[in-house]
Amino acid sequence: MNKLEPNQANYSINHAGAFSNFRNVTEGMLKGKIFLKDSLNLTSMEVSLNNLPPKGEVPFYHKHKQNEELYIFLKGQGQFQVDGNEFDVFEGTSVRIAPDGVRVLQNTSASEDLYFIVIQAKENSLTQWVETDGIILEQPVEWGKSVE
Repeated sequence: MNKLEPNQANYSINHAGAFSNFRNVTEGMLKGKIFLKDSLNLTSMEVSLNNLPPKGEVPFYHKHKQNEELYIFLKGQGQFQVDGNEFDVFEGTSVRIAPDGVRVLQNTSASEDLYFIVIQAKENSLTQWVETDGIILEQPVEWGKSVE
């Protein structure tokens, strides 16, 4: 279902499809995961779209050498464990984990998939953000005039 559009000078598009379709996709070590780094030509982060089926779990603990991770939960309910501490996650929960945090995740629902996005970036590498990097342009917003 992954549909890529030709990369442009200033943007890339990947239409991955519905999260419900990811359950049987295997990229890397886990089923239900789609990585976006290569398809979108990402240069400062790795992003994955994830579907963990009912009662499914990540089958191993892991940590990172340099990258912190941000987990953003979109649907479902689960339980996260970081450094032996367990806590619930559900739609609207965001969890940031330092590289050394030992982590694992499970879907606690017997009937609903757990949908989430994971963003990895090098810890302490963010030097600018919206207020310090964004530039508001003095031009009117127009729609329906795409340049091909």
